[in-house]
Amino acid sequence: MPLRPRRTAPLFAAAALAVTAAVAPISAPASAGPTDTGDVLVANHSFESGLDGWTFGQAGKDVPAPDPSCRAEAATDRHADGAASLKLTPTPDCPRPAALGSAVDVRAGTGYHAFLQVAGPGATVRLRLVFRAADGSVLDVSGGPTTTAGADFSTVSAHATAPAGTATATLRLDTADAPAYADDALLTATDTDLGPQVSKASINATTFGVDAAGARTAYTVVTGASNWDAHLVGITADTGAVAVDLPLTGATGAWNATTATDGSIYVGTYNFSDTSKNGRLYRYVPGADSVRDLGNPIPGDTFVWDVTAGPDGSVFGGGYPSGGAFRYSPAGGFTTVGARPMIAPEQYVRSVAYDASTDVAYAGIGSHAHLMACPGAGTDCTDILPTEYAGEEFTYSLEAGGGYVFANLSNTGDGHLLVMKVTTSGKTVTATKVTDIPSVRYPGASPVVDGGVYYLTGGRLMRYDLAAGTSAQVATGMPASARSWSVDTAGPAPVLESAGNTAAGPVVMRYDTGTRTLTSVTATHVPAAPTNLQSPLLGPDGKIYTSGFLSGGTGVHTPMRSDADVQYAGVPQVEGATVIGDTMYFGGYPGAKVYAYRPAQPWTFGTNPKLVCSLTDQDQDRPYGMVNAGGKLVIGTEAGYGKLAGALAVYDPATGDCTTKKNIADNRTVASLAYLDGLVYGGTSVWGGLGVEPSQQEAVLLTYDPETDASHRIPLPSRGLRTVLGLTVGPDGNLWMLAEDHLLVYDPATRTFVADRRIFPELDLPGADLIDAHDAFLLTGKDGNVYGTLHGRYVFRLDPRTLQPTLLRQGTVEGLTADRYGNLYYVQDGFHLHRLVP
Repeated sequence: MPLRPRRTAPLFAAAALAVTAAVAPISAPASAGPTDTGDVLVANHSFESGLDGWTFGQAGKDVPAPDPSCRAEAATDRHADGAASLKLTPTPDCPRPAALGSAVDVRAGTGYHAFLQVAGPGATVRLRLVFRAADGSVLDVSGGPTTTAGADFSTVSAHATAPAGTATATLRLDTADAPAYADDALLTATDTDLGPQVSKASINATTFGVDAAGARTAYTVVTGASNWDAHLVGITADTGAVAVDLPLTGATGAWNATTATDGSIYVGTYNFSDTSKNGRLYRYVPGADSVRDLGNPIPGDTFVWDVTAGPDGSVFGGGYPSGGAFRYSPAGGFTTVGARPMIAPEQYVRSVAYDASTDVAYAGIGSHAHLMACPGAGTDCTDILPTEYAGEEFTYSLEAGGGYVFANLSNTGDGHLLVMKVTTSGKTVTATKVTDIPSVRYPGASPVVDGGVYYLTGGRLMRYDLAAGTSAQVATGMPASARSWSVDTAGPAPVLESAGNTAAGPVVMRYDTGTRTLTSVTATHVPAAPTNLQSPLLGPDGKIYTSGFLSGGTGVHTPMRSDADVQYAGVPQVEGATVIGDTMYFGGYPGAKVYAYRPAQPWTFGTNPKLVCSLTDQDQDRPYGMVNAGGKLVIGTEAGYGKLAGALAVYDPATGDCTTKKNIADNRTVASLAYLDGLVYGGTSVWGGLGVEPSQQEAVLLTYDPETDASHRIPLPSRGLRTVLGLTVGPDGNLWMLAEDHLLVYDPATRTFVADRRIFPELDLPGADLIDAHDAFLLTGKDGNVYGTLHGRYVFRLDPRTLQPTLLRQGTVEGLTADRYGNLYYVQDGFHLHRLVP
């Protein structure tokens, strides 16, 4: 599927508050000590191993020594985590029992926060931190306030900065007056890098060739992340062993690869995080110890979407956003094919193909489909796509050969296969439609093999006979969807080859056209790479969920217990998510598909999570906004590529009905949602699907009444603002939102904006550059302040009384959620989850 380009540093402006005044520029936040890497794990934190790791003594002493008269026991009648807890009971010999955990390594000068769940009516409790030097001597004992526990478990906490010379810290709980239960002892630094949450050996671009010894090899690309290079991996087709593993330095990932007539492997890449690198072309000569970076074929293009072999060792390719095509040859370097863009105003050359029998190069265009034929790969190109297909979004993938061209028309990759016969006379190209095959999966048609082409319908491998004009099934049980097709002609009969992804890892698949047998081998030791993250969300189970950007996958982090983290497969790239009761809802791209997941039940993709609503047939693609509207799920979407009309959809969990209010915001995207007093509020964006310019110049605030189905568009108080993001209910009961460099506050009672103020004016606005829907987030914290991330640069706090911003952290940041303790979570540097105790 085509990707939405990500913004790149330096990014654009910032928001602010107060009706017209701008806040003065502010400096970077004062140092809060070094960022910790990974959680500080308290041993036996939830007493599942009885009293192991804990000692008990008298609370009256500065640091209690073990005292056998103090009564402590592992209790199973009450617990906040797991199946057990600690019970401390006062006795005449020990009226103030205290518990001391095992020492954990910490760093001097760093702030630490301890959390503990306590219960027990009438029990007096106090949590403390004990800091020790390497020799065990006590340097400091700091604690939180003394409180009285209740009948139900509640959180007590303590915060202190480790003094100079500190080597370890210990949690200490003092109790008195009544029996006290304690559970789930947690410790964290103020600022913690939790690292990657989703790592996958996910292959994408694939081609087949031979290695230096002549062994048939699948050359494929393992997608990387921001600041993490993709890798070219060679998998021996017969054994699945990894024979080549080389970095594609400067590339995040690749969508297609090809094998030139001289045996060289070419890869067209993308880098959506660094415009100094952009989309590049790489060449690998089997046996070499590195991959050669050939540069950016079309200056400024962020993606090289497709590459295909041409004559005499050359390759053709196409990119985004120039909408141009190119040719590369080792002798002549890069040359232009056709116009640039090939057909205005289209920005995508999504696919390319070359037919040696006619010497015609082809380029598939989007986000409004065209098919350009370029005889002699020159500058004279003709659109040969029949007019009946003018409504298609993409000529998504192409194959050509024997005087035919095979165009897979789709908006997501799975579509229908148009077969056309092509003739040439000089620079004139004539195409005649032969057939249109429905329900064809990506990547469309294979190269022509013995008078026919192969393709996938569901899990069935099909063959279309060009002479007979008929299709027939040749095999079933394909273990994975194909990433591309190649043909091995070295044996007695051609062998159709491909590779794909399975839960067990990448798999190489081969269909012998002579014996009509399908075989596969699972690759071993393919290197995993971290995946960019987005859409962090607190689940109903108290865990933090993140989604893998592009390759999908779901990371689940247990706050302050990363030893319990897990990773799940199945849900695609999540653009928006929310919670209703015990159920999470993930809005997946492409096709705006919504999945329901109950964390209390095992993860089994297809049943839990399960697909509950699809807006694909409503021309919607990205479900950015999601909110619980009185028990119903309301979804705000961006339209598909080349379209502007976003939608608002309502899913009723009680009935399973999913209804759509298309174009509710008049050719705008519904990018963020909030619910207040029976009304849904929507923040909009003038940008729609990629490949089309906005028709509106300003965003609006949308209101929608689920009971009456009525909607209204409210103009913003400042002119020219193009996005409304981060919509949330603030601590004052008003609606807070970020609109480019403005923080807006809307009072539903008076139906007026009561604040419109710029913040962080030192940031620069991007002019006409696209503003991504993941650009800004707001939430109201447990402490009553409003927190946000902005423009990929800042984590900040807003005082709800003065609207004054305080910069907490800066860097490459995105997304925002908070755990049950009020700790903030956001994505740092593309693929690291960070926790910040505000």
